Amino acid sequence: MMAEESGQSKSAGFSALVENSNGVTKTPSSKSSTSKKLVIKNFKERPTLTETYTEDTWLKLRDAVGAIQNSTSIKYNLEELYQAVENLCSYKVSPMLYKQLRQVCEDHVRAQIHQFREYPLLQFCVCVYFNTDVVNWYLL
Repeated sequence: MMAEESGQSKSAGFSALVENSNGVTKTPSSKSSTSKKLVIKNFKERPTLTETYTEDTWLKLRDAVGAIQNSTSIKYNLEELYQAVENLCSYKVSPMLYKQLRQVCEDHVRAQIHQFREYPLLQFCVCVYFNTDVVNWYLL
């Protein structure tokens, strides 16, 4: 009825054309609306890490942690660093990674704790927590 009111009429031959509000004209498919299924298969073999991947990745991570500790910019993309850690953990390298990261944090605290010795009237007891474990107690 609206088509007649607006002066437009559709003939039977053009009824297969559908015009959208954005001006695009499509021909509806004769197939029913079946969706294609996406099948994701696991790798047949697990990809192997290169011989230097663990060491190279640790150097990147150590540099990034050092940059954070020294309030400087990080050379690497955070997503790249996250992916690197995820890869190492999936290859069961997480205990070694944890040990190395913990050592870097302890070394940083040891290097920074001496600046508080300038305050002789105050005694500081600094406790560093890492992953809910007490790393070390430093009594000045």
